[in-house]
Amino acid sequence: MNALNIYNPVKIHFGCGLISESGKIAKKYSDSALIITGKSSMQKTGTLDRLTKNLKDAGVNPTIYDKITPNPTIDEIDEAAVIAKKKGVGLIIGLGGGSPLDSAKAVAVAAKGNIPVWNYLKTSAEEALPVITIVSTSGTGSEVNRYSVMSNPETGEKPGFGYVCMYPKEAVIDPEIMLSMPPYVTATTGFDVFVHVLEAFTGKAKNAFSSAYCMQTFYLLKDNLIKAYNEPDNIEARGNMALASALAGLAIDISGVGIIHAMEHPVSGNYPNVAHGVGLAALTIESMKYNIAACKRDFMLIAHHLGIKRAGKSDDEYAASLIEKIQEILEALNLNTGLKDLGVEKDKLAKIAGEAFTTMGFAVQNNPETIDEKEVLRLLEASY
Repeated sequence: MNALNIYNPVKIHFGCGLISESGKIAKKYSDSALIITGKSSMQKTGTLDRLTKNLKDAGVNPTIYDKITPNPTIDEIDEAAVIAKKKGVGLIIGLGGGSPLDSAKAVAVAAKGNIPVWNYLKTSAEEALPVITIVSTSGTGSEVNRYSVMSNPETGEKPGFGYVCMYPKEAVIDPEIMLSMPPYVTATTGFDVFVHVLEAFTGKAKNAFSSAYCMQTFYLLKDNLIKAYNEPDNIEARGNMALASALAGLAIDISGVGIIHAMEHPVSGNYPNVAHGVGLAALTIESMKYNIAACKRDFMLIAHHLGIKRAGKSDDEYAASLIEKIQEILEALNLNTGLKDLGVEKDKLAKIAGEAFTTMGFAVQNNPETIDEKEVLRLLEASY
């Protein structure tokens, strides 16, 4: 049996209405905080106002940086880090979906250092400002893990990175905040949850701990992904999807992702208007077909957890039924699309294939089936 090292120091607060505790939680770390958020959604729903009031009531002075885009750039992160230094804040709070949360962790590192955040791809970080995450979507799992993804607008690269110092200190997961998610965001972030556990459960780095998180997530997805999409006010479905997102985030923190994420990052890196989840949706079916021979037993287990009846099917047929099920889910979520539909130009596919290796090499290596750049290009073409 291989030795295992499992570590996740994030204290999780899960429950309806818990954003009201955010001021008290923040006060434990500092009297001043920089809130990292997007440009509109948290403002429109009043969530940002609620947070700032809670902070002020607890004696924490908030500064707001609300320029984070759906695919955060290194310029945004470096700009926010400069503000954090100038204000002398002692805490970073990420508020919103995966993009603000990822950015908050990167800002926390850059605000402690003296180099641009892009340099941390090659220079390890040993310290960061404390981070609290307050998540508004059910998808990325960024609220509970160390990872951050950022885009370089000059090159189109979109790598991920994560150091131990980047773990959030505490995460607030309040399903009531998620009631405001529009259907498209519910679909794209929810499908991101599925791909996280698909790749953590089948990848080479999987182990008993990550697999346990994955199996519970598959069970939650079975009854709640489409329900949350079709019934946006269903707080039970929202809560179960929030749990699924966190569990999937814990799983990828241990066992990583695979070729689907490796290809999608350069897709949305080169085309920033492409939402991460819809990019994954365009790439998943062909990737599953490629990997099925290497992880047939895993596909069968996932099929079981998603409630697919075996009904006399052979092992090959039962494993293949998972791919059919995922195609049905994509259609139910209105995510049945190709790269061409997302505005990706065919002559960019070779560049994207190369960047899967240069910016997401760890994910390529973790894929259950060995794959080279030629095969990645073939998958991209088949997903076009």
